[in-house]
Amino acid sequence: MKVIIIVASLVCLSYQQTTHAPIHTHAPHTSHEPSVHEQFLFHYDYLTHKMVVISNHTCNIFTLSDQEKMDVHTDAGMTALEAKLIPMLDSTTKTVVQMSSLDHHLQQICGKGILHYYTFA
Repeated sequence: MKVIIIVASLVCLSYQQTTHAPIHTHAPHTSHEPSVHEQFLFHYDYLTHKMVVISNHTCNIFTLSDQEKMDVHTDAGMTALEAKLIPMLDSTTKTVVQMSSLDHHLQQICGKGILHYYTFA
């Protein structure tokens, strides 16, 4: 009789463990901030000797000094030039230009989907 009670207890205990969902704890909800990203594409046009920086549907065209034209051919020079040009996008006087006024090679480098074209002296 004791064996039947023990077996019945074990069956009931097993049944309860398989039919009840385990208790889960969840991490507290945090605010969901939007992702922030920005991308810059740098291209040196060897035909016009201009540096093109594309970002946010904007094509920025920089005229380079003679030294910068030489520096662009080394990794260190290109990295230094890129670091120099990014702050200039907001702080330097730029001139609005029409795509049709750009050299054909610069138009191809800027590509499709560009809404604004600027030149920097």
